[in-house]
Amino acid sequence: MDEAILQFFENIRNPVLTQIFGFFSLLGEAGALTAATLMLYWLFPKLGEQILYPVLTGLYFNAELKAAVRRPRPYLSGVVSKLDPPLSSSLDGNASFPSGHTQAVTGFFGALALFFKRALFFALFGALPVLVALSRVYFGVHYPSDVLAGLLFGLLVVLFWAIVFRRFFAYRELVLLLFAALSFLPLFFAPSKDAVQAAGLLSGGAAGLVLLKFCGDGSPAPFPERLWRIPVGGAVLLVVFLAFSVFPESGGVFLLKWFFLALYAGLGVNLVFQRLQI
Repeated sequence: MDEAILQFFENIRNPVLTQIFGFFSLLGEAGALTAATLMLYWLFPKLGEQILYPVLTGLYFNAELKAAVRRPRPYLSGVVSKLDPPLSSSLDGNASFPSGHTQAVTGFFGALALFFKRALFFALFGALPVLVALSRVYFGVHYPSDVLAGLLFGLLVVLFWAIVFRRFFAYRELVLLLFAALSFLPLFFAPSKDAVQAAGLLSGGAAGLVLLKFCGDGSPAPFPERLWRIPVGGAVLLVVFLAFSVFPESGGVFLLKWFFLALYAGLGVNLVFQRLQI
């Protein structure tokens, strides 16, 4: 069934569909979702926090699942020819299961839908992960079973955090810290670069969210002053990223690089906002 569906999408490839599915594939890019999550968190902390938790944990679980399964992508198995998705021409050939794009976009839009709790949002945000999933099959970089697993795992992560926020709200940071601590255990056995990066982001984000509670009132200013958070926050993170760009791309230093980037995104940037009263 997997192969038949892949070959169907290969047979209908054309320039128009490539542009359409290329757009939906971009929605699942880690950089785009990270930027969207941070902007929502900076502008609307309550909404952004409920998205940040599933995105951080989902990113880590996906990296570990890929490292554990090591499923070759369809084009390497000769099932279909590869059509490079936008910004994804360089892919790990043995990281097909589960689809990271699908899982990440399910976590992001699923959290949005649960926050607003409106039928229109469930319909809209429910359709987007499916379209992203189809785009990954269209380009031949995932099997249908990969994207179905991504949808399922993304939904499970969202539902887990929805329960935590509803019933154990006061302990949400402790739950995130527990996940962050556990994320280091697999790194002692078979660490992959993506898993190290995800563990650094998860632990840095968790530390930043906890420490922020002890740093005074971080309530955003009214609009339009609050909009200054976007360029200011982006500039701060750009400086930090450039400062850490000289670090090696592997090992413990690589983990610390992403830990401090996430720490600054959650804690450091908010302290700057408080200082500037924006």
